[in-house]
Amino acid sequence: MLPESATRSGGRDADIMTDEPIATEATDEPIATEAGVCALCGSNQGKPFARGFDFEYLTTRTEFTFWRCDCGGAFLSPRPAPEALGRIYPSNYYSYDFGNKLGPAVMRFKAFAERAKVRAYEPYLSAGARVLDVGCGDGHVLGQIRDAVSLPLELEGLEFSDHAIRAAESAGFRVYRGRIEDAVLPSDTFDLIIMNQLIEHVREPREVLEEIARALKPGGHVFLETPNIDSVDARLFRRRYWGGYHFPRHLQAFSHAGLGTALAAAGFVDVKVTAAPHIQTAVSMQNMLIGSGWRPRMHFGKSPLYGVMLLGVLPFESVAWLCGRSGMMNFAARKPS
Repeated sequence: MLPESATRSGGRDADIMTDEPIATEATDEPIATEAGVCALCGSNQGKPFARGFDFEYLTTRTEFTFWRCDCGGAFLSPRPAPEALGRIYPSNYYSYDFGNKLGPAVMRFKAFAERAKVRAYEPYLSAGARVLDVGCGDGHVLGQIRDAVSLPLELEGLEFSDHAIRAAESAGFRVYRGRIEDAVLPSDTFDLIIMNQLIEHVREPREVLEEIARALKPGGHVFLETPNIDSVDARLFRRRYWGGYHFPRHLQAFSHAGLGTALAAAGFVDVKVTAAPHIQTAVSMQNMLIGSGWRPRMHFGKSPLYGVMLLGVLPFESVAWLCGRSGMMNFAARKPS
């Protein structure tokens, strides 16, 4: 097991979380920022191609810009500084109490998507395997694994939100406090490390992937899920409203080739990429309406019409997924034996 002191930050980021709800109107109060860089090559140069504010949680009216690097990477600059994390990840952030906040209709689709991921994990699990979910939120993915896999497993999580940690611990999981950027994971320990919709949130993706490789046992696997910047819905909502930007929380945006290159550079082999079922187009449509002046009462980042939008885009999302062009992609890679 990881020791309780397994973070360099001492839980600093968890302490800045707040249980206060956010306002229904975005605030004009300035937000602390810093310069961003490309995750693939480290450059701070590029061409601006998308701009927007926090359409989902209205934590700030500040407009943020995504830049496309000459190497093909995409990055946010300027981006929120570390001291702004407590503001841009409010206590009503959806992953901190997943089931209660997204509602039954969304959860049915999410359960389908999560079951598909669990089936992908199963070939790499054996009795006694250690599984770490990085950015585990309330532990919903760990719960899916526990419910679907009959083998005895050690299921653990890493999370920086006190609110989410309490939810995951109440579900019976051991959770270590901190960010992956600060965690000191034991070497050659885990059989499977999961990073669902996380790599795009971190400041130093290359360093994080190297840390993950170090923590895996030889022959162990990492699974990542992240938005696909070359997807059909990304092209439709490219300039402002694509849900995969998740302004201002996503600091990077990846393509198949881009993240595959980053994994190889971190020492991984047998990199495989598959399209993942997702409902991101509904978020993009909601963003467009809010960006046009609509001000609904938001419920954990979702408007009252979100369920209708979700049902409306399901045929499109299904076709995009079957054609390998969905807005989300899964990566599986192995640490050499």
